[in-house]
Amino acid sequence: CTVLDSLGQLSDMKTVLLLVVVIIGNGQHVLGSCGAGYVDVNGACISLAGIAAGAASYSISCNMNPRTGRCEGSQGSGGGGCFPGTAEVSLLSGDGKKMKDLAIGDEVLTGPDTYSPILGWLDLKLGEDTSFVTLETNLSSSLSLTGNHIVFIQPDAEDKVTTKYAQDVRMGDVLIQEVTGQKGEVIKISQFISAGYFAPLTESGTLVVDGYLVSCYASFPHWAAHIALYPARTWPHIFLGGTEEGTGTFVTAVKHLGNLFNLRNPAVPALLLMDAAKEEF
Repeated sequence: CTVLDSLGQLSDMKTVLLLVVVIIGNGQHVLGSCGAGYVDVNGACISLAGIAAGAASYSISCNMNPRTGRCEGSQGSGGGGCFPGTAEVSLLSGDGKKMKDLAIGDEVLTGPDTYSPILGWLDLKLGEDTSFVTLETNLSSSLSLTGNHIVFIQPDAEDKVTTKYAQDVRMGDVLIQEVTGQKGEVIKISQFISAGYFAPLTESGTLVVDGYLVSCYASFPHWAAHIALYPARTWPHIFLGGTEEGTGTFVTAVKHLGNLFNLRNPAVPALLLMDAAKEEF
């Protein structure tokens, strides 16, 4: 913390660069493991631009794996990919509502000027300690969710939207701030443990949580989960049940099927399609 605080107080770019060179020269830290434009200081990714601007908050406060660049730390128990009870959605009325207070049938924002009712819960637990990742952006706002939950990312200067698991989001990735229409660059990644987790489902398979566009799904590619959960989206009263805690029987079966076909690895479906195409032609 002392190192980060000191960096945040520096305003002379020459001094910053000198400090970086000294750090690298001592062989204690590596520039590049955090990506272009960042320096790794004691496992914390610091934005050089942020340092120059005196922004000490440009960091990653969890333990970073230098090989994968992922945020790793103490893991709470918990079920699938979900949101903390304090996460907020936007209602059709224009009001916000905490995830823990959501009810089946609530009309929530799911995309650009699009609202859809909450159909039910893919997973729900009120008191279980769960580890969440917080993605803070340069818009002075943040998004919190479990590491295996899917978020939508928009690459710089591109209109194409892609998906990532929250645990794979890197410094500099751009989240979609659906409420304001702005693009939020991730400048800090941290973890915390909170009691309870909530995973609501909508017909579109998307949600706007804390202002940011996210998937309703986790652990498996968005498209695969969306197809597999078609019955739950069409007949939620049958396949999702009510407000009982835990993961429903149908959702559990879908997860087992996904594990059977190794759909957690997004490259596998593409390889299967390529093999099928080769056999066809």
